[in-house]
Amino acid sequence: MAQRRYADAVTQLTTVLNAEPQNETARRLRVTALIFAGRHSEARADVDEVLKLKPDDKQMLTIRAIASIGMKQLDQAMTDANRAISVDPNNAAAYLSRGSVYRLTGKYQEAIADFDHSISLNPKDGTSYSERGQAYMGLTQFDKAMVDFDQALALNPLNDVARAARGLSLLLKGNNAEGLVDIKNALDRNPNNQMAELGQGLAMLVSNQYDRAIVALNQVIGKGISFDSFARTLRARAYLAKKDTADAMTDLNQVLSTRPNDGDALGLRGITYSAMHEYDRALDDLSKALAQRETVELYFARAIIYEAQNKIDKATGDYKSATQLAPKGVFDILAQAQSRQKIQQLSKGIPCSGGARSNKDETCL
Repeated sequence: MAQRRYADAVTQLTTVLNAEPQNETARRLRVTALIFAGRHSEARADVDEVLKLKPDDKQMLTIRAIASIGMKQLDQAMTDANRAISVDPNNAAAYLSRGSVYRLTGKYQEAIADFDHSISLNPKDGTSYSERGQAYMGLTQFDKAMVDFDQALALNPLNDVARAARGLSLLLKGNNAEGLVDIKNALDRNPNNQMAELGQGLAMLVSNQYDRAIVALNQVIGKGISFDSFARTLRARAYLAKKDTADAMTDLNQVLSTRPNDGDALGLRGITYSAMHEYDRALDDLSKALAQRETVELYFARAIIYEAQNKIDKATGDYKSATQLAPKGVFDILAQAQSRQKIQQLSKGIPCSGGARSNKDETCL
């Protein structure tokens, strides 16, 4: 176990348990080894054996929640985490597990509250900082996310999930050079680091290497619950850039089938409908996404539709909102530059409303 040779540990502990089926210490150790080895269903079977005799064992309840997350059974994970908390309200690991379930279901505020509680109870656990950072990423609060990833790495320099997530946050902010350093370092240590593979796909996407981005993101999609939705949304962007609206829509509908209120997927599906000239559906999705969180890209996308419908006042209003809102990421930065260009084009092509004149920058006064 100390050498991280978890498969070997499982083999030896299985030998002990075959000879002594009631050896609880060996079974608990094997549970831990199985969790680290990613063999979640086997770990849960061992946990079940312990809980038959000790149904309120807070450690085993928490570990079963972790195993259930690994098996994509989030309802069971939530049940066990809640039960562990009811047994011991000061169980930091149980709050961490429940927070992870909230994060994976897109309930980022609830997740952050649980991670805050976990950190207050056990401030030396770098995993809680890493998880909270990922929740902040879901809210596009990348600066807060990176502070948490820095703290996670200070506590454990080998935390390559935090390192890759920090790189991904930097890429999403538009800082490619620094972000790629973290991504490369994480991949050098573990070529199968899914967060780092996700970052690699994003880097290719924003540099217009759409086919390569799709290949990179294919390595993440379908491999686990943690990154699947975000990876599918990024792949949909790559498909859309290639004018492949059918495959983009397939990915987005897959995300929304399990996370119907996913703002990123809703907004991008609205953009995809717009590309298909299905403007009513597009406006519906974009309005739902904007109700959750205002972004430059969403206002820009809605303005494009209004302009196509010759609703120039509405289009101009949304373009202006897109220029005035602070960008929250690389896609907002791109959309804001395009919005400024659109305002100039519209001010040249149509008279300003109310008889006003345009100023020297050709923007309506």
